[in-house]
Amino acid sequence: MFMAERDDKMMTMVYEENTGIMSVKWSDELSVESGQFQETMVSLFSTIVEKNVSNLIVDSGTPAGGVLTEEVISRFIQHIPNTPLRNIAILESTDYLWDYNLLQVIKLLISNYDLPIAVELMKGSAAAAKWFASMAANQPH
Repeated sequence: MFMAERDDKMMTMVYEENTGIMSVKWSDELSVESGQFQETMVSLFSTIVEKNVSNLIVDSGTPAGGVLTEEVISRFIQHIPNTPLRNIAILESTDYLWDYNLLQVIKLLISNYDLPIAVELMKGSAAAAKWFASMAANQPH
């Protein structure tokens, strides 16, 4: 069962209730330095909390510009510790540098704030779902 939370030109967010996996994809036209990107971040984190999402697939596409600014990073810092997230899969894009920077920023937050979150770079959604299942099998019940 799919339940689309948000689907507009800037971001598509889909929560699959039976697997507990949320997928988010940003438009390639959206610069990460824009106010619109900030709005999508707020929407994403509030939905993660509201739906109690523990597994997130991030498909950042190839952003139309911008870098992970101080403002974007502080938005992550402000919101990630207050979520039920346990696993974040970042899907590989055509821009390896962007993927790697995003991965490193999230790993730094996890380390600095001692968060119980795992993050990995993945080839696709199927690989991410398989990884989530293996992580769930290895967690104490």
